[in-house]
Amino acid sequence: MTAVLEDALRDMFAAQVETPPVADDPAGTVIRRGRVSRRRRAVGSLVAVAAALVLVTAGAASLGRWLPHRPSAGTAAGFDVDSLAEVTVGPVEPPTPGRDTRVGLDIRSGAQLWTTDGRRLSLAGVGEVTRIYRVPGGWVYAGAKQVRFLRPDGTSVALSGENDRWALSTDGDRLAFQLDTTLYLARVGATGLALMGDVEVPAGTWPVAVTADRVVVSDGSRGYGLVDLAGRGRTSPRNADVTAIYGVRGDGLIGLVRAANGTGRCLARLATTNGKLQPVRTGGCGFGLGSEVSDGALAPGGRWLAERRGAEVVLVDVDRALDGGRTTLSCPAAGAGPPVWADDRTVVTGGDGEQVVRCRTDGTEETVPLPDGVSQDWQLVPTLTALAGGR
Repeated sequence: MTAVLEDALRDMFAAQVETPPVADDPAGTVIRRGRVSRRRRAVGSLVAVAAALVLVTAGAASLGRWLPHRPSAGTAAGFDVDSLAEVTVGPVEPPTPGRDTRVGLDIRSGAQLWTTDGRRLSLAGVGEVTRIYRVPGGWVYAGAKQVRFLRPDGTSVALSGENDRWALSTDGDRLAFQLDTTLYLARVGATGLALMGDVEVPAGTWPVAVTADRVVVSDGSRGYGLVDLAGRGRTSPRNADVTAIYGVRGDGLIGLVRAANGTGRCLARLATTNGKLQPVRTGGCGFGLGSEVSDGALAPGGRWLAERRGAEVVLVDVDRALDGGRTTLSCPAAGAGPPVWADDRTVVTGGDGEQVVRCRTDGTEETVPLPDGVSQDWQLVPTLTALAGGR
């Protein structure tokens, strides 16, 4: 019986397989039409959602132009401290590690950065480069158009500012910059700026140095003052007797003040006293410092000061000078470049022709040729590290 049923089932299925499909199949037609309709509805829904998203985004952007604007922690670029930074990609040439120039510092050659390990990276996006520093994680460079952060892979991100009104902390971690009459303090990183605070300052001032919790400002004529962003933005009165700021050392500053007799300048350690920037120690009044103030540079640890005087660079022992002693070293260097410290004991400056001079605090010196191909407008790149401004 079972065998008979199995044979009948086999015959029935075989007949169904051999039977061709009906040419006029209403059910199949309905199914196909339903599938097409569902696809059309899905595409229409996606188009509607995209259009709605565009309208909402445009409306939010338009509304944002009319809402009150205050900066907050985040990326800052250009004059809009809330905007996202634009990234420029591309090393100029493939890295060539191992090409030590013996200069001991990176070199800016035109619109390129030549690193100590042989890389050549583009310094794009700022026009003619006027300032550049090596900082932890990369380089900060600027021109008339903008300030940017260059990453080791050759990409760069916009920071802020359009002119020279900005200053970095000695460790390269914080940037003070001024837009109109607002002074901002921000942390510098590979993704841009993280704003820490802002305060209104008098027109015509600009930041010149960043201490642990204050920004030193100047207006070029009435001396230097301090802005305390942590203390509700208080600005100390400017001290007209302070004529130059060389750098940060510990919790104070090293600079120049007018001598008591008014006929010269003295090296000074400066600190805030009674809410005003004041000298707490002075010395070296007979050293002739300050003849070319812009060419003075404080060593990372703050122990030595280097200043160009014509065809030589003079090294001043800051501690001995402030104690009333006199320890200076002279290093012949006929070039016009400002001195830049490679470390606490070695300062580098331009020499005669296509070479640099490395002067050490032990009195020795070394002449090193520039790498082949460096442009005539080359520049030594100062290094800002966490060790700077130590004691």
